[in-house]
Amino acid sequence: MSSMISTCRQTLLAALDQHPTVNIRESLAKSLGGTATKSEVAVAQRAARAIAEEGRAVLMTLYNHQAKGVECRTRESRAVLHLTVDEDVVLGLPYRVTIATGKWGDVVEEGKRRTNERIDNDPMLSWMMGRGPYPLASSNPFRRAAETR
Repeated sequence: MSSMISTCRQTLLAALDQHPTVNIRESLAKSLGGTATKSEVAVAQRAARAIAEEGRAVLMTLYNHQAKGVECRTRESRAVLHLTVDEDVVLGLPYRVTIATGKWGDVVEEGKRRTNERIDNDPMLSWMMGRGPYPLASSNPFRRAAETR
């Protein structure tokens, strides 16, 4: 089993050398030349976790369209595990991070700070997130009509 983990690890690191963000399942399938089994995917995910725990990349749950340059043979309708070394992806989607250590922890915190700042600066988004009052309350014509009665 450890030889399979090291093979998956080498495959994922080689894929990261070619692309800044890689879909773990797709990278494994590409290296095998076909569809990976559940047990092979599980081993690849363990290898990806080990890479992320070392701080060499960030493990994230993403839809394929959320990451630039991700090649995917199938149209995933659900979020799947990806490894990335792309700071823009981590900064843009910090709440999708599963494992980030080392310098990546600071990148994730900066992304969360930027996301919270965006929410606080947008009245509608702030209201939707439960952080502020309804932004159009003063311009609501039904409310004004009820108050004048």
